[in-house]
Amino acid sequence: MVVKAAQNALTQSKDDKPAEQELETKVSEDTPALALAGLQFFVADISQKTILWHEIGSQSFHSEVKDLQEAPSNLALRNLSPEDRKTILRLIQGAIRDGVAGPFDVGGGPDHRIPGIPIVAHRYELVDGRIVVICFPSIGEDENPGRIVLGLAPILQHFVASSNRVVLLIDNFGYVRFASDGFVKTFQIEDARLIIGRNIAHIQKRVGRTIVSLALGALTRRASASGRGKFLLASNDAIELTYEAMHFRIGGTVGGVLFSAGRIGGDVDFLKVFEICSAPMLVINTKSKMIIAANKAAMKTYHLTNEIMDSKPVTEILLHPNNYSSLLGAAQSETEIPMSIPVNILNGQTKKKRFRAMLVDKDSKEPKLVLETRS
Repeated sequence: MVVKAAQNALTQSKDDKPAEQELETKVSEDTPALALAGLQFFVADISQKTILWHEIGSQSFHSEVKDLQEAPSNLALRNLSPEDRKTILRLIQGAIRDGVAGPFDVGGGPDHRIPGIPIVAHRYELVDGRIVVICFPSIGEDENPGRIVLGLAPILQHFVASSNRVVLLIDNFGYVRFASDGFVKTFQIEDARLIIGRNIAHIQKRVGRTIVSLALGALTRRASASGRGKFLLASNDAIELTYEAMHFRIGGTVGGVLFSAGRIGGDVDFLKVFEICSAPMLVINTKSKMIIAANKAAMKTYHLTNEIMDSKPVTEILLHPNNYSSLLGAAQSETEIPMSIPVNILNGQTKKKRFRAMLVDKDSKEPKLVLETRS
């Protein structure tokens, strides 16, 4: 039934744009991205390089009914891990070659300690000669009821990634599986890859001993804990949080501790505040000179895209190196007087803008330069 529904959905969709135009599509808030949590099926159109998929709302963090969605393949898979993207590509290639491929497990992490979703793929040729590959979750021939937790890893990952709180998931063996952006920033982790997939007992120097002691205690006692307390960071600073360390177990081996915390003053999603600011704002890594964040006003004013920000430093796209150095110097001297600096806007124009420059994370290895200007 799933295959038939996917075929009907594909034939009822409007004519696709040429692949070249699809690949040039800009990433925006409205550009859908495939999520493994709640996925029912997806269809890969080989010639058009697009993916059509269906998600159910009950597995969505905000309980939104996603229904049918479509996007160029490179954009549709952008939120998946590199390992999952490679697995899906191998699955599609296998179906094109052999007619059927899989099941291949996706979403379970590099060692699949927490079960992911096994997906199978079938090749199908449309009336006009186009080849599509229809993929959907399947437990294969093994209908072992012990596999009731299939798909748990993508759901947990989706929950952690969607939370604006301080969230850390440690599996039953003590390995860190998922960490929210809030956890990475609050505990001053330079790169999440330094802790993901590693035993929490071995990363005390990166996350501080308090969180390690709490997590190992909850795992050892197989009991939850909650309260309010100070957490020591790796920098020897401390932060006060209200927290819950929830021990869970599903089946014989799947389980762990879900740590969730918020600041004493309450949870505020400062990223949302940053986005709604009407003044264009840029955040620049002073070491790499890369733009690491830009609010909506800045994206519109400077005609920026995520691809451009990820590929070139600010001194190659917006600011002359000498002008960048002047702004950095103004920030270091903590001057309150805005500086008038020419900006090479990415629509081909050059305009003078009055910038207010500020430094954050001064004591870290990579301070951030915040540039604010009028619209």
